[in-house]
Amino acid sequence: MVLKEYATRERASDVLADDIAARLRLMLDANDHVLLVVSGGSSPGLCFKRLATAELEWSRVYITLTDERCVPADHEASNERQVREMLMQNNAAAATFVPLMEDKLKDLAGVPALAIVGMGEDGHFASIFPDLPELDQLLDAENESLTAAVSTSASEYRRKTATFSFLLDSELVVLLAFGQTKRAIIEDSAGFPVGYLIAQKKTPVEAYWAP
Repeated sequence: MVLKEYATRERASDVLADDIAARLRLMLDANDHVLLVVSGGSSPGLCFKRLATAELEWSRVYITLTDERCVPADHEASNERQVREMLMQNNAAAATFVPLMEDKLKDLAGVPALAIVGMGEDGHFASIFPDLPELDQLLDAENESLTAAVSTSASEYRRKTATFSFLLDSELVVLLAFGQTKRAIIEDSAGFPVGYLIAQKKTPVEAYWAP
C-alpha cells in the first residue's frame, strides 16, 4: 500500500479527484467502457464535486457503489442519492449508474474497474463490519459472489455490500480516510477488516489521508 498524506481534507480531495480523472482517461484510452466503484459517507463529498467537473468521456463510464443501505433511492440515508447529487452532476451527469446488484454487476464482467473505498473508525470498509457473522466469507479473496446482504449493530439499516473479491478485481483500490483515529488503524491494521485490504498483494492500494 502507498500512503499519501495531505495537510487538509480539501487538498486530499482535490488531488484525489484529479488523480482519479487522469486514471479514468488512461483506462478509457484502452477500453470501450470503465467501471468506477465509489463509497458513500461524508469523506468523498469534496472529491465527488471536483471529479464531477473533470473533462473525460463520462458517457463511457459506469458508476456503482461499494455498499448501500436497504432504503429507497431517494432516502436521506441512500448512498445512491448522495452519488447522484454530488458526483453525477455537471460533466459526470453523462455517466451511467449501475445498482449494487449481483446480476447487474455480472453483466459488466470484463469491464475494467477503479474503486474508491472509505473506512470507519471500527476498521470496516464498504459494509464489511467487524461484527458480521459472515465476515470470513466476505473477506475471502476467492469468493465468487460479487455482493452480499448484511446486518450490523453499527447501522439501523440492513445493508448490501460489495465483496472483498469483487473490489480486488479493480485495477486500483483507493482508500480515502480522514482523522487521527483512522490513521492509527491504517498504520496498525491487523485484526481490522480493512487490514485485509491493506495486506493483500493482488491489487494495488493507494491511501489518501488528511487530519
